[in-house]
This record gives sequence, structure tokens and C-alpha cells, in this order.
Amino acid sequence: MSMLAETMSKGDFAAHIRVSPGRISQYITEGKLTGDALDGEGRKARIRTAVALQQLSRTLDPAQRFGANGAATIAPVMSVTKPQTAPSAAPDPVVDEIAQERLKQQRLKTAREQRDEDLSTGRYMLTDAARRETGRAVSEAFKVMDQAIQEMAKTMAAQFGVPQRDALLALHKAMRDTRAKQAAAFREVADQMPELIEDCSE
Repeated sequence: MSMLAETMSKGDFAAHIRVSPGRISQYITEGKLTGDALDGEGRKARIRTAVALQQLSRTLDPAQRFGANGAATIAPVMSVTKPQTAPSAAPDPVVDEIAQERLKQQRLKTAREQRDEDLSTGRYMLTDAARRETGRAVSEAFKVMDQAIQEMAKTMAAQFGVPQRDALLALHKAMRDTRAKQAAAFREVADQMPELIEDCSE
């Protein structure tokens, strides 16, 4: 580096930072340029450019660092660059697919556990279990009806003067026909029921 680049006269340094030569003398008087920034003493003292720029960057108010045209008067000693960050790696499709599959399996597991809990607490009932319970209830109902038919046959025999056996056979036949029709209708409805019925109360 040449002597001119390392040091400047007060006038050259003033032109470099776009202020008047008198302002440089004022900086020295005010202590804003001191020590290593000066090469020599008195009127012949020269300005060590890099050191002077560093000192003025620290000692001048922000408003004093700009000239009348709004441009910065104190050039930066060194440029500050942001550290380059490594570009983020592109997502691995295989890893992403594995993560999605794990999430799917976890959701299925959670759903199964919730369903099992609902079944154990009686909130839900399997359709097969419901059919068995319904079948038992219907069988019990028909037993009661068969007992009632016996009593009805006695009443009809006494009231209409017919043998009790004939009245009982007629009532049983009518009941079997009715049961067959209703059983077919119930079976058709039951076959259309899903394994689990959605809870519409939520």
C-alpha cells in the first residue's frame, strides 16, 4: 500500500469524507481524532486513513456521519457480510413417506383403542351382539304369547262351543304365519345393518 493510501493530508481526508478541511481540525480539537489517527504534529500532521475512519465511526453522532446530500460521509472500514447459511437439505421422499405411514398407523391404533374403550364401557355394541340380545328378547316375548294362546283357546272354546284343541290349533297356525312374515321382515332389516353404527349423539 502506498504512502498516499495509508495517510492523507487533512485536506485530502476532508475531501474523502466530504467535509470541509476546517471540520478535520475541529475533530482533532474535540478529541474525535487522536493518537494513532494522526501522523505527526501541528499543522503538518497527516491523517492515517483507516485508523481515522474507525475513530470517527465511534466518536461521531449518527447525524454527523452524513453530508448535506444525505450520503454517508464515513466509509465503512470493512464490509460486514452475513455468514452464509448452508442451504436446507431437500426433503427425502422416502423419509417423508415413512413418517406419513407412522402417523397413519398411530391414528389407527388410537382409533382402535378408543373403540375398544367405548365397547367395554357399553357405549357401543357390536351388531352381532345386538342381534343375539334382540333374538333372546323376541324369544321370551313369544313364550309369553304362547302361554297367552293357551288361555285364549280356553276362552274361545267356552264362548263359541268349539273344542279347545281346535281353537288352540287355529290360534297357533295364525301365530306361526304372523311370526314367519315378521321374521322375514326383521331379517331383511338386520342384514342391512353395518357392523358398527355411527354415534350421532356427538
